[in-house]
Amino acid sequence: MNDGDDCRREAADWMILLQERPDDDAVQAEFERWRREPACDAAWRELDHVRDLIRQAGALASARPIGFARRRATILPAAIAACFAGLFAGWAFLPLVFADVTTGTGQMRVLRLADGSRVTLAPRSAIALDGPSRQVRLLSGTAFFQVRHDAAHPFRVLAGEAEATDLGTAFEVRRDDDGLRIAVREGGVRAACRDGVIAPIDLRPGDMTALDCAAGRYRSSTSAPSAMASWTQGQLIVTDRPLRDVVAALRPWHRGLLMARGAGMARHVTGVYDLRHTDQALTAMRRAHGATVRQITPWITIVTAD
Repeated sequence: MNDGDDCRREAADWMILLQERPDDDAVQAEFERWRREPACDAAWRELDHVRDLIRQAGALASARPIGFARRRATILPAAIAACFAGLFAGWAFLPLVFADVTTGTGQMRVLRLADGSRVTLAPRSAIALDGPSRQVRLLSGTAFFQVRHDAAHPFRVLAGEAEATDLGTAFEVRRDDDGLRIAVREGGVRAACRDGVIAPIDLRPGDMTALDCAAGRYRSSTSAPSAMASWTQGQLIVTDRPLRDVVAALRPWHRGLLMARGAGMARHVTGVYDLRHTDQALTAMRRAHGATVRQITPWITIVTAD
């Protein structure tokens, strides 16, 4: 029996298939069999309801006077797509309540801290500043830190049970559902779990580590230091990474919901993508890697690779 998460993923696949083959009786019969499972029926109803809301929002915006329509055209699709993302993609909104600084889709912010350090916050990210102490909590998303070193007062970035301590450096921290990812451009960083389940890991320029404190494991790799935090320049530089990682990196910059499907998403790719023009990046992905890009509505895009 499928669980709720499986059904949510499959619901999007069924939406594509039913659009492509609306008159196929065999497809319709299989779809009805799939919906007999209560969790899958509930997932489909959620998806269909959100799609109807988006359609209604578009109709409402077009029916209003020009000035109002422009505002609705900007606000409603983004709000509804965000709700859809919360239902089907797992983006957590609760941490934003506790944040001191947040960013929206495609938005970056640069902060200068009291100690002279600088933080560049990536789109769809949130941080909390712990008063005068040299400590920042990354609640969601990604941030790039250029730290003013002070050996007597280390600079720390906390994310859940994981932490990164500055050893005189510039480094990127990204919070994922399964933990913390740290990449060092300059200097050094010490990555650790606060409960001590993993021995501290010292990272140098070009080092990256994915730290999962809940599971008690980590995975390390290397890349060119110049490629670290390339998003601060509006670029995504990918070297031998799964295609699903490319789609994930585009999401915070893409207006609406961007979903990835298919076994081909595990295929490793290399390339440079323009984050400020995600439609062009998706086109390049389609041409270079054989992905299929389907726009279900103006605010829902599904990338498939078999």
